[in-house]
Amino acid sequence: MAELSDVERMVADWERDAEQKAQRYQRMQEQVEQISITESVASGAVSVTVGHNGLPTDVKMTQAVLKMSPDEIAANVLNAMRKAQSKYPQRLAEITAETVGDDQTTRHLVATAVDNFPAPPEEDEPPPDPERQLFHHDEEEPRPTSPSAPKPTPRRKPGSDDDGEDFSDQSFLRRD
Repeated sequence: MAELSDVERMVADWERDAEQKAQRYQRMQEQVEQISITESVASGAVSVTVGHNGLPTDVKMTQAVLKMSPDEIAANVLNAMRKAQSKYPQRLAEITAETVGDDQTTRHLVATAVDNFPAPPEEDEPPPDPERQLFHHDEEEPRPTSPSAPKPTPRRKPGSDDDGEDFSDQSFLRRD
């Protein structure tokens, strides 16, 4: 059986290890909170910065966006955001390796980041072709001048016992 001094030493070692691990996790948290990743697309016309949680913190555009359609601008913003977010798991892995090391918790954190922020899209993917969009309205198409009259809804003919009220226990969806 272990002597009291051995037990005291084991408890002291455990406390010291726990304190050191807590300090390493605190340093990791401080460094993760400083993460800021900026990426650009469309030859630098659109830049997006994401923060420590992967959410956008800044969006910048140059005058080059004036030559783009609104759909192209939106697609480029999303592409830049995804590109920046895709770098987050690698940065998180670097921080966890430097501060805490490889353990079950850090592997889970990095795996979750990889799941949430997948690999980057291809470089400067072309924006979607407006002709292939689900809804495309051409400004030059003539619009109807008067709306067509709505078709009347068929009405049920009242029966002999129908007083306009329905207090039956039957479903209106089917007749039994």
